[in-house]
Amino acid sequence: MATSPAPERLRVLVASDQALIADAVRAALASRGHDALVVRWPGDARLPSPRRQVTQPAAVEVGLLLSDLDRWSRIRAATLIVERVRVPWVALTTSPRGPAWGGLLAAGARVVLPGATRLESISELLQAVVRHEIDTPEDERLELEEAWREMRARHDEVAERLSRLTPREREVLRLMYAGQSVARIAEMLEVAPATVRSQVKSVLRKLDVNTQLAAVAAFDDVLDVFDGRTVHRLPRPLPTEQTR
Repeated sequence: MATSPAPERLRVLVASDQALIADAVRAALASRGHDALVVRWPGDARLPSPRRQVTQPAAVEVGLLLSDLDRWSRIRAATLIVERVRVPWVALTTSPRGPAWGGLLAAGARVVLPGATRLESISELLQAVVRHEIDTPEDERLELEEAWREMRARHDEVAERLSRLTPREREVLRLMYAGQSVARIAEMLEVAPATVRSQVKSVLRKLDVNTQLAAVAAFDDVLDVFDGRTVHRLPRPLPTEQTR
């Protein structure tokens, strides 16, 4: 009867937007006899930069990326790591199967799997990837990458429309997103309610939407890259607090 190949000692590059998770996974891999290195998630200056690692590809045989991929800034950072560090990447994410998975595959990831994959199974998974025993089927890869391209196109279109807003219109939109009424926005900005209503109409026109809810949804779609910088996500507006 055929037997499975003996486990190999791997050199694993671990990347995660949550430092505690990266450290826990590194320790778990080390306990199974692997060499594991945690590298910097873009924007975290406490760890070595993944750009520097690309000059030493022979030191790493496989990469393990862990992220929720629940916002554009995380998707961008994850794809940046996969693109810069040319090793076989396995990505574990809580993001449902869809465009975000396609983004990682398009960047060069070998496989993307649900984040619920047990820690005990990760070592076997990495071994299988190194041996070329597991890969994303071509039809599934093409489907997910196409979904990613479509979402990127929609995102870029909305981002371009948002860029047309004046600084005051952007501030009004942010306050609308936070659920503030026209009266409250006028009070906060120390202007007349009629001025705010005029600015709201201008926002709707520039975003090519008919309702304030649609404007807020557009803002939510590209929140993490609004104004070309990371913007912390605000609470979603409550229906009862919509602009009147």
